[in-house]
Amino acid sequence: MDCEHITKSQDKVAQRHERLGTQIIYENLENKNVSIKIHAHDRNLAVNKFVRDTQFTVNQNDLWHAVKAVKKAVTKISKGTKRSEGISWSVQLGDKVEPIATHINWAVRNCEQNSLKLKESLDNIVNHYCDNHENCHHSSRCRFDSNYEPSRIVLTNLKARKILEIAIKSSTIYKYPQDYILAKDTFYVESFNNVVNIFQDKRICFGDDQYKLRSNLAVCHWNENVDRGFTSVWKSRNPNAPASQKGKKIYKKLTYNYRINIWNRYISSFY
Repeated sequence: MDCEHITKSQDKVAQRHERLGTQIIYENLENKNVSIKIHAHDRNLAVNKFVRDTQFTVNQNDLWHAVKAVKKAVTKISKGTKRSEGISWSVQLGDKVEPIATHINWAVRNCEQNSLKLKESLDNIVNHYCDNHENCHHSSRCRFDSNYEPSRIVLTNLKARKILEIAIKSSTIYKYPQDYILAKDTFYVESFNNVVNIFQDKRICFGDDQYKLRSNLAVCHWNENVDRGFTSVWKSRNPNAPASQKGKKIYKKLTYNYRINIWNRYISSFY
């Protein structure tokens, strides 16, 4: 793990810092003869363009953020005021937020890296919940089980079908499927961001030297503790939270050997 510090002295527009930092990192890696095969990030459009213009590098956007945006859009049309029911939201969509997220994750990982197949699978979401399974995947139970009965409310309301279709087709994953077909996640980046927040409180404005120092400490801490082992797995007994059934790992205690190494190097510089 390494990081690049961009300041207003390099570019006064903060929105361009990520793009500039990406360019500098690419230059540093090129000087070290390191090539990048796939670049996954949280869909910064300027970075998207930069990576696409880079030869030999495939641009991909983080799947988790894309699915989260779809869940937010479907949640918005699944509940609301009594006055707007049937206009901007429908009660028939209330049980479909998590299942749709599950379907999108499955669709991306089973599209055979084909953007057209991914879009076809997303198009079929509405049909599936309308109890029309003609285009569902051949391995799906709704295709081969003659006794299959929908576990979710069947969409019979035309307005509900329309607003769900609009929500899906308005998503970035539907508009730009080529940026998600490799099903890449940036959970390591999110993990590092959590560590950075420990060393750099966002409510405090640090000077350049202090900022670099804290960034380097965050790098040392993350490098030492990332992917550490776990002692056990805690599982929820709540049947209404299926995602929690996978279990939560109880990780081993953090280590801080990097502090001793820094101190030893500091002392050795005098002798």
